[in-house]
Amino acid sequence: MEHVLKKPVQFVLMLFGFANAGVEFSVIGEVTWLVLASLLIGKPLGISIMGWFAAGRLGLGLPDGMRLADLPVMGCVASVGFTVALFVATVAFPSGAEQDAAKMGALFSFGAAIISLAIGRTLAVKRSLN
Repeated sequence: MEHVLKKPVQFVLMLFGFANAGVEFSVIGEVTWLVLASLLIGKPLGISIMGWFAAGRLGLGLPDGMRLADLPVMGCVASVGFTVALFVATVAFPSGAEQDAAKMGALFSFGAAIISLAIGRTLAVKRSLN
């Protein structure tokens, strides 16, 4: 059942993001780069470090078929902060240029998909169908 719903859910999330973004390229500014950096640097680092800590130091382990080298890729995939980052930008910033600049940073986080593919290929991450 989960495979049947995957594509429609992804499509609806994409439409939600585009409908709620509504920003112009002219609003790119400091807030844009801060949001983008937090998504592209903060999330992968946080997920990698805390995943390593939980799996190794706390002895919680990783799911079957997953390696520690897979954690940075998972962090990069999580960096595509489209819908949640748009929602947070709407709540965190007042309407206007700052909010639009923050939303633009969230939109630019789509670049994390390309980064994820590159890192995944570099670290030889394989899809596991358990």
